[in-house]
Formats: sequence, structure tokens, C-alpha cells
Amino acid sequence: MKQAKNNIPIICLTDSCNQRCLFCSRPGEKLRYGEKRIRDVIREFKETVCFEGGEPTLAPDVLKWIRYAANHGVRDRVLVTNGFGLEKPETAKRYLAAGVTMFNVNLPAHNAALFDKLTRTKGNFQKRVAAVKNLIALAGPGAVRVTLVLNTVILKSLPAYARFIAKEFPGLFYLELNFPKLMGGCAERPALVPTLAAAEPHLLKAFRILEAAGVNFLADSVPLCYMKGFERHSIDAHMLARGERRHYFGEKERTPRCAACALAAVCSGPRKDYVARFGDAELRPRKASPARLLAGLRAGFSGRPA
Repeated sequence: MKQAKNNIPIICLTDSCNQRCLFCSRPGEKLRYGEKRIRDVIREFKETVCFEGGEPTLAPDVLKWIRYAANHGVRDRVLVTNGFGLEKPETAKRYLAAGVTMFNVNLPAHNAALFDKLTRTKGNFQKRVAAVKNLIALAGPGAVRVTLVLNTVILKSLPAYARFIAKEFPGLFYLELNFPKLMGGCAERPALVPTLAAAEPHLLKAFRILEAAGVNFLADSVPLCYMKGFERHSIDAHMLARGERRHYFGEKERTPRCAACALAAVCSGPRKDYVARFGDAELRPRKASPARLLAGLRAGFSGRPA
């Protein structure tokens, strides 16, 4: 019998995490992969594999599996982490020596008060900032990205967050802004998920600040009708323009309102769980020709999204 493929280039190394983020999409899940499944993922995916958790740096065998992926021909080995311990140069160097090619660090806020509230921890904000700076210095250009999960707690502070990123992290490869999933913590606390209409003015202001400062950024799960003027910063649009489909496209879907949109071919539509909660009345079909956008997407920055 032919073995079924995993189809997702993710390896979950542990169920444990040292944070309790309000917006976490995986709290309480049994995540840890067994050795056979890890080897199967590495055998199947040769472009990119993401090491996740929980918090993968808490897994005792994390360096072993990063080395294994490097030795078995995986081009990009991404560590998806909250930065635990990576403010220490000696720790960061161990991960680089093992073969990490990209550090994807979650940074949920730009000040200690919001950081503590969102992570439900105390006193870790400065360590996280130090970890990002340390990784940029040691790993070099193109090897560190920061991820922000958009939510109602941080929403009105997005412009201040953008200014913080621009000031504190010169040399950052890019910032990724992810619309939240209505799973895990957000399913328990649905008020954390903003509507697209509520998010739009804060997002667009943050986009303008980032672009003016020369910071690379990409947005995920924000339909193009809510990224007017910044469509080239959509992860999904880049992938669709190149004829590629990301593994999580199944979580999104164009609605009947999208059928009249001129940009439908390069927009994945909203998340299905978003439409289930809010409906699709907010979506605003666009009439502009997609030709210039398509040319820019094919030529522009993509951030090698994993």
C-alpha cells in the first residue's frame, strides 16, 4: 500500500510551551510528532521544513532533528519560536551550527505591559527584544523574521508597533502580520478577533509607517480588498501569482461576493472560520485591472514564506 503523504511541511517537536498566549491556536493540543512522522516529513519536503511546538526550543531533541533535516537535503530549516534563550549568543550559535536557516520569532507586542498581558507571563519582554537583535547580529540579513498575530488587544497600537520594529530591528528580513485563527485561544475568547473593517485603518497606517521606514513586511489572511495600495505585501497573492499554493490555503475560501472581484485570481479570500462568524458582507469586490499588480507580485519581495 502506498504511504500517504503528510502534505504539511511542519514538524511539531513538543507539546510544552513556557507561555500561555491568549491568541494561541494550539493550547492543550497533543502536538508532538513521533520519530517516524518526523522522518517522513523531512523525506517529503526538500524546500522548507518548519520546526514548531509548543515551543520547539523546549524539546530535548530539537538540535538533533535540525541537523537531520540539514543532512538530508532540506534547503530551508525554519525555527518557529518565542525566542526562549536565544538572547544568549552561545545558545543562538548552537542553533545556527545545527543548521537553522531562518528564525521566525513571535513578538506579540512592542511594550512590556501589552506583552505580559498577551503572553500571560512576567518580565520577558526585554529578553524577547534582545533575542531578535542577537539573532539578526549572528545570523545576518535574510535569516530573521518577526511574526505578529493581529488581535483586538494590539489593534489600536499597530502604528506604534510598526515604529518600534523599524527603530529597534534594522537588518530584520521581514515582519509578518497574521490575521488570527478562530481556534484555540481565539475560539475561547472570540472578542480577540477583530472584524476586517475594524482592523483596516490601523493596518493601513502601520503599512504606511513600515513602507516609509524601508521595512519588508507581509500580511497573511487579509483579503486584498482590505489591503488597497499594499496588495504586493500579501503572502497569498505572491504565491498565487507564481502559480503556487500554500499548505494552509484550505483554511480560506473565496465567497460568492469574491466572484465579481478583478483580483480574485490572486486573492485566497478570507478565512473560513472568519466567514462562519462574521459573514462576508464586509468584502468589497475590486474593479481595477490586476495587470500591474500581477507584474509587481511576480517581480517583488516574497520573503520566501514557509
